[in-house]
Amino acid sequence: MIFDLIKKFIFPSRCVICDTVLPFGDKLENEHLCNKCINKLEFIKEPTCKKCGAMISNEEDTYCMRCKEKFYKSFEYGFGLLRYNDFIKQSLHKIKYGGRKEYLYFYGKLIARAFYKKFLLINPDCFIPVPIHKLRLKSRNFNQSIVLANVISNELSKKGLTIPVNTNIIFREKNTKVLNVLDNDERKLELNNAFYINSISGINKAIIIDDIYTTGSTINEISKCLKEAGINSVYFAVISVLDNL
Repeated sequence: MIFDLIKKFIFPSRCVICDTVLPFGDKLENEHLCNKCINKLEFIKEPTCKKCGAMISNEEDTYCMRCKEKFYKSFEYGFGLLRYNDFIKQSLHKIKYGGRKEYLYFYGKLIARAFYKKFLLINPDCFIPVPIHKLRLKSRNFNQSIVLANVISNELSKKGLTIPVNTNIIFREKNTKVLNVLDNDERKLELNNAFYINSISGINKAIIIDDIYTTGSTINEISKCLKEAGINSVYFAVISVLDNL
């Protein structure tokens, strides 16, 4: 207890949205958000797309426009914690390119808390973090998906639900370009032969963990590889899902 207080004093928390150092001992509504940013996170609420988990405007619809236009068959379905707005965009950018790995502890805990029942229902054999290429890993010093998956797994274990993280199943063989600047055809070409499977021994059902779901091309390609290798059911869980109403 005393050690934790000393640690917080020496290494104070930062707001996951604006990156402001949070004052030690101040009464905050959330220890990882400043009071000005507490309402900038938009949690995904029903109705949602039954495929990608994005919010949809009409509760009578089953799928969002993105999934209606390009229905991926490689994964069963997925879910995300937050809508992808400008604030979450900045936050995720700071994680990847600003070294704010600690933000992932905040998001991972929220995901474990929000989706405990979903994880329990799916009952997967493991979490599979989206792999990054070794050159990108060298420049960032960490894979955000692995850190996030470990936090979620650890938090679930406190609730009595054991879902291990497996980083030895799939690897990124190709150092792909930044996908969010490419169109659909370019993404498909870029992801072709980007991943390879090492071993799926004993794995029948898995949940892919990543930071964001935009077009779904990466999640779908990984799911395709996993199913071709013999895994029967693949799902995904992410911090944020881009709307496509």
